[in-house]
Amino acid sequence: MKRREFLTVAGSALGLALAPKVVLGESFTPASGAAKQGFAKHPYDDNKVVRVYDSKVSNFDFSENSVFWKAIDITVLQSMLSKSLLEVSNEKNEQKAWRKILTGKQNGNVADKKVAVKINFNNTGRDINKTLNNSPAMIVVLAKSMINAGIREEDILIFDCSRPFPEVFKNEVRTNGLQKLQMKGKGEDLPESGKTIFLSDNKGLLRNDKPRDQYPLPQCLMDADYLINLHLVKMHETGVTGAMKNLYGISKDVAHYMHYLPRSFKETYHLPDISLNEEIKQRAKLNIAEFVFGGHSPDTTDKFENTAFFPDGRPSSLIVSRSPFFHDTVLYGFVKAEYASVNIEKIRKDLKTMGPDTWLKNSSERYAGWQYDWGRIQITNKTNFPEKDFAFRYINYVSI
Repeated sequence: MKRREFLTVAGSALGLALAPKVVLGESFTPASGAAKQGFAKHPYDDNKVVRVYDSKVSNFDFSENSVFWKAIDITVLQSMLSKSLLEVSNEKNEQKAWRKILTGKQNGNVADKKVAVKINFNNTGRDINKTLNNSPAMIVVLAKSMINAGIREEDILIFDCSRPFPEVFKNEVRTNGLQKLQMKGKGEDLPESGKTIFLSDNKGLLRNDKPRDQYPLPQCLMDADYLINLHLVKMHETGVTGAMKNLYGISKDVAHYMHYLPRSFKETYHLPDISLNEEIKQRAKLNIAEFVFGGHSPDTTDKFENTAFFPDGRPSSLIVSRSPFFHDTVLYGFVKAEYASVNIEKIRKDLKTMGPDTWLKNSSERYAGWQYDWGRIQITNKTNFPEKDFAFRYINYVSI
């Protein structure tokens, strides 16, 4: 079977009944489909998603002798973040870009504002050198970028209520000159606020005599003016770990609300319930996928095999946007393309069937501004850029 035929058949076999097949070389470009718009008043209404690719961002060789989070070039990563911010905001310098993204206005005032950054530390309870987590390098680059825009260092909190924050990660960040940056993980003064998010699919459910439909919001979020969603891109039973899935970690005990449900987690409306909660929605400003590496399951750091998108097995990208839904739709497209070409035997047994995109469809039903979409593979033929990339009908997807 030819590669083109294999990918077409594989795409059909992944439980993608909700979307047409992924076809290589389909003649579709963003200009002929996705509507371009100005800077939307609310982030959730912005259909622009930016991918910045740079093969020089890491020299990690996926061997037992190297550590992925120590193999990132901070200077290159900083340049990648800067490019993405300028593209998302349509501004000409990084400081103005942040002010516009955070306040919604050109030259908005960010003095005395507090920023909470929800990070993805899903695997920090394991061997952090072999399992995928957001990197200290990404923390450094993100924090310094916001500080340069006028946010005080002590007013930035990097947090994950459900997972520990490794001391070695904190030390790595501090060696890069960030002594006042707040960094907190599970067990570190991250109390609940008393406010909750109603999970509609858990209505009336109890476990150990405790309700499972009132998802607690942390006080650190209530104290923040802005929420930045920093996360990874990993294959997952739900489809892909992205911006909406990352927000599940705002609770200390995610398992209490996620497991043993009447219907599978991937079919619930939990992700839109959380993303569209008013406390989240009024603070959410930006989603950043640290896609320098990827994983074939939630707890692996793997060399990707779809070299049309990931030369040398490294995604080497940041994907940045204001809307968590359009953001995750793009991430799902990349993961779906990789899954269609990966050696299935490398994937953990219980994850050999990729999660469907039901959670995306459910999210689009809950918010009028979110239109269900899928990725179409196209050839880009850009110098020093992967030979193929995506295009979308409703998403203004930009690769630079």
